[in-house]
Amino acid sequence: MQVSFRKQLIKGWMFRAVHKKEKIAIPVSMREWIVCCFAFTTLVFTAWSFGGYRDWTLHLLFFGAVCTFLASIFPMPLAWNGYDRQQGNVKNLKRLFSSPFFWVSLCFLFYILIQYANPSMEQIKGERTWWIEAVKPPLGAEFPSSVQADYSEMNALRAWVGHLAAFALALGVWVGIQRRKTALILLWGFVLSGVGMGFVAILQKLSGTNKILWFFETVSLYPKLWGTFVYRNQGASYLILIMLISGLLYFFYLKRSREQLKQGGPHFLCFLFLFLLYGSTWMALSRGGIILGSVLVLFFCGLAFLQNGLNLFKGGSKWLSLLFLAFMVIGGLFMLQLFNWKEIDRRMEDLQAISQNIESYSRTLSTQATWDMAQDRLSYGWGAGSFRYVFPIYQKEYDSLWFHNFHKKRGWQGRKVYQYAHNDWVQFLAEYGIVGCSFLALLFIFLLGLSYKVFQLSALAGSFYLVGLAVIALHNFVDFIFSSPSYWVAFWASLLLVLKLFYLENKSLKRSANKAL
Repeated sequence: MQVSFRKQLIKGWMFRAVHKKEKIAIPVSMREWIVCCFAFTTLVFTAWSFGGYRDWTLHLLFFGAVCTFLASIFPMPLAWNGYDRQQGNVKNLKRLFSSPFFWVSLCFLFYILIQYANPSMEQIKGERTWWIEAVKPPLGAEFPSSVQADYSEMNALRAWVGHLAAFALALGVWVGIQRRKTALILLWGFVLSGVGMGFVAILQKLSGTNKILWFFETVSLYPKLWGTFVYRNQGASYLILIMLISGLLYFFYLKRSREQLKQGGPHFLCFLFLFLLYGSTWMALSRGGIILGSVLVLFFCGLAFLQNGLNLFKGGSKWLSLLFLAFMVIGGLFMLQLFNWKEIDRRMEDLQAISQNIESYSRTLSTQATWDMAQDRLSYGWGAGSFRYVFPIYQKEYDSLWFHNFHKKRGWQGRKVYQYAHNDWVQFLAEYGIVGCSFLALLFIFLLGLSYKVFQLSALAGSFYLVGLAVIALHNFVDFIFSSPSYWVAFWASLLLVLKLFYLENKSLKRSANKAL
């Protein structure tokens, strides 16, 4: 083994020595290409997996994510680890074990497994209805518990599969991607797939279809499609995530072009994609998506204008600034032609009416009822995936939540069904309790803490990254965005991947600076 390892090192040194003057890059290792292939397929699939709600889409996400993770750490022949010495059977394991993200996510996944193995309530189905009954928890009442229900609908095991897919893919790219080339391939695949989904959503809107991709029936009781997402709010939020990644790539390539003294670059394409995604978000008619997407785009435009202004002050080309402005005007005029302004006005009027009666708004009341639900099991929560089974107990206390409408003569009528709280943060507290939410909080702190890697390369990109995280966090206060397995997987993998890209770029710049000295 030692002899083979020495041979591998000698080959790497010989490659550097032979191609030193020619500046030929060392080939990407076979291990990294395998990781890249699995991660690419999984990331691209998040845009076309119908939100991850169907069994087969969820399981494909799970399979792709687990394969990505295993490819990053599974022992492979030394030749497959490459000449650059960035990959290694032991080295990758050390990289995995040194990551706080791995240990926190592992604890969270183990916590959910305890909930699953210790049900304290069971769903009972009748001919026309269902109810839940208390059962004796196998591990005892002092341990975290959950509701025993069908996997095909929702239970703790199904929630665990979604979380494992998200964290496995994120860790797979964090450990297995060590070259900027493969990181950019993954990010471009993710962005192009998201842009394609946004464009398909526009075509579906114009065609008037009520089927996903014109062929697939929806499984939702109240379908409001956007693209491949049954719920337009989730479709709009997915596009906002793609906008965030596109904006970060814009600043990344802009920094590169300045370093290499080039006028053009791929950042103009990122700029164009961002506005196409923004137009698709408007056409989705999601109030939260329109408002928060506008905040993100306006902040991006402010940063981009600031950068171009500084460039002009330093003697940069005026033509590029004019081209930048022309892109905005032409793109804006094109999108304005597609907007349904009557429908947008109606949605804005609804928003104004909601703001005047915010206390009686259904989502305000559902948040309050979910908060009441969380208070009864504040430490450990009711269990992953338990919301839809336990919430009706608290929903009954609010007539406008429990009943569908109010008739002047007949009184309250109908029955509302809530599968999600429309506030993921409070639903997390109700399902996972303080203990479980503490693990999630640490994972989000990890994302915030790594923002310094972006700031090291570009202060504008770092600012845009933090505002993007804030926009996503705010969106989850009024919608159930993280409840979509596809979005949850894409969120963690894409953000850790773009952070990895900025880290690798900083590392390369420092290495070049040291060589220059």
